[in-house]
Amino acid sequence: MKPAFTALPLLWTLLFTAGLAHAQSADNNKVKSKKKELTMMTVQTNKATMLKLFEESLNRRNFELLKDLIADEYTGIRLKGAAGFSEPVMPLIKAFPDMQWTVDEMVGEGNKVTVRWTVRGTHTASFNNLPPTGNKVANTGIGFFELKDGKIISGLVQTDRLGFLQQLDVLPDDVNVIYANAIKALK
Repeated sequence: MKPAFTALPLLWTLLFTAGLAHAQSADNNKVKSKKKELTMMTVQTNKATMLKLFEESLNRRNFELLKDLIADEYTGIRLKGAAGFSEPVMPLIKAFPDMQWTVDEMVGEGNKVTVRWTVRGTHTASFNNLPPTGNKVANTGIGFFELKDGKIISGLVQTDRLGFLQQLDVLPDDVNVIYANAIKALK
């Protein structure tokens, strides 16, 4: 009888330990699930901020909205905050008053969002000392943005500047012509 009696506490210990392990595992899964849910909500909020930037601020020319979308710590070319963001954009809008951005793709992870866009407009005013050409341009770009508390804190933007200048007839479609002409001039 004695062996059966000592096995009972051992059985209870095993069952209790297994129950605790299962409960702890379930709690860990709940925590992981909550973290994943919060991360997904952050990504969705950040993507919504970026969409608002392009559609409501840039396309609708609601530049007051930039104060709600751009953090004070954002650093532009020379300025900080919303002014730092708008500084390089405003000359474009002035020279291409019908300019519109179309978001082609957006990918978010954590506090970062990457946006690929196409911008279209008509060159009707001087831009960087280039007189208006009346040419319609369509240009692509990609931006890598970091957000904090729903506001943009940094951005790195790359655009097709060569294609842009070619569409304005500043550079030929085949830029090798420039090189060939330079070689001929040297001879």
